[in-house]
Amino acid sequence: MRLIQHAKEYYAKVMEIPDSSKKIAQGVALGTALDFLPIPFISIFVAYVLARLVGFNSGAAVLAAIFFKWAVPFFFALNYMVGSFITGVLLGGAVDNAALPAYSVTPDIDLNFWSKLKQIGYPFLIGSAINSLLAGTLIYTLFSRVLERHRERRKREKEIR
Repeated sequence: MRLIQHAKEYYAKVMEIPDSSKKIAQGVALGTALDFLPIPFISIFVAYVLARLVGFNSGAAVLAAIFFKWAVPFFFALNYMVGSFITGVLLGGAVDNAALPAYSVTPDIDLNFWSKLKQIGYPFLIGSAINSLLAGTLIYTLFSRVLERHRERRKREKEIR
């Protein structure tokens, strides 16, 4: 229930930002896309700076980066899955179709943290780039339409009064 309440508050804040629909949607898309990249602790600051530099709405970018923090672990898992699918590299090394049934996801005890990190790094980075671009494009498309409809409805309501 807290997440739903948080989503409603976020939605209300973003819908009332006094800027063009395009700039707001661009900011929301940027803030969301940045949460897919491996910059989890500074993505809010990066969203603000990038939005200011490219002319997007920085408030919308920051709000989106903050709102989707709860989903970052899911985004990162998705990054690895997509990157592994694209590159064919899984934890433990490259996998061909003939070796797939013998592959085990459980890591060997002798692998240390840094070697695991290096093994997942390449697929993760590929997946994060792909997912970031796809999520940004999808969010921009959807959010710009929702925002336009919201503003049209508000305009009609004001005309009726």
